[in-house]
Amino acid sequence: MPNNNPTPSKYEESGVSQTGAETALDHILKHILPTRQFNTEFPVKADIGYFANVIDLGNGTGVALCTDGVGTKMRVAEMMHQYDTIGIDCVAMNVNDLICIGAKPVSMVDYIACSHLEPQVFDQLGQGLAEGARQAGISISGGEISQIREIICGIDLIGAALGHIQLDRINTGQNIAEGNLILGIASSGVHSNGLTLARRVLLGETEDEQKENVHKYEESLERTLGAELLEPTYIYVPAVLEMFDTGLDLRALVHITGGGLLNLLRVQKKGIRFVIDPLPDIPPVFSLIQQRGEISDAEMYEVFNMGVGFCVIVEHANDAEAVQKICKRHGISCHGIGYVETTGDDGKEVVIPSKKLKSEGGHFTPM
Repeated sequence: MPNNNPTPSKYEESGVSQTGAETALDHILKHILPTRQFNTEFPVKADIGYFANVIDLGNGTGVALCTDGVGTKMRVAEMMHQYDTIGIDCVAMNVNDLICIGAKPVSMVDYIACSHLEPQVFDQLGQGLAEGARQAGISISGGEISQIREIICGIDLIGAALGHIQLDRINTGQNIAEGNLILGIASSGVHSNGLTLARRVLLGETEDEQKENVHKYEESLERTLGAELLEPTYIYVPAVLEMFDTGLDLRALVHITGGGLLNLLRVQKKGIRFVIDPLPDIPPVFSLIQQRGEISDAEMYEVFNMGVGFCVIVEHANDAEAVQKICKRHGISCHGIGYVETTGDDGKEVVIPSKKLKSEGGHFTPM
């Protein structure tokens, strides 16, 4: 049985400090936020902290911008000597953020920091980037390869993406209301968040253990551990763009990345509670991670997507049915996973009644 004591954090023990990241961000933002006054001709339209932001170009149009990378998922690719899918993850992490704000992804640039220049590795990285671009319907318009052997050992892959948007289509969840329905679109697995914890739990603490165990076949997954962890992040762009085109009243779109379902708290609307009920079935990889790592429910739902890669919030059951039909046409599973309540104050929270969890201070805690 999992250990339901929320402390100590297994994620922090693996080397990732979520509290430290929040503090670091605060120190950067106090310098970054005032830069908006330096260019008032093309103003920034949203608060920092959402999945993407929009620059007003005038005439009612804007460009949406975001950036993200693949994180320590690259370590799995290195151990597997397989780099042909990691580029899909880089594209996915960016374009899935862009659509949250209501933008149509247009193009992307990549940044590769490396300590070596093996041609076969870069050929495979290019294959993955191209496949991700094909799935998202975007171009890759440039990039940079930086040889920084003194700083990095291996490869790091990061992208920055651009999208087009009409300013009256900017969606930061500002119109969410009581009774709105939460739809969860299935993930393809761990995606590109929480890999440091997943890798250490499933593959072992030391590098030698991980290199050996990454090739081990796991019956519950019906493939090797490495293949499971390397499964590319699902790209939700085609399905969501169809939702845009059909004129559905989409109250919010939320990419479930690091922070799990706590990403729902990024929406602009205040005084609301997201009730996750019924909880969708948990894919086997997450059950395996929780059991082997003896990780609490609170930490699992805070670190991993737990099978929900993207959320769409709509007003009515008819809209929910339309979203589900679109997802089905695109071959992805989508189910109702909850609803919105008002709280009577200015706060925002997520509760998972079946797990007796509630959000508090940016974390899940037992109710």
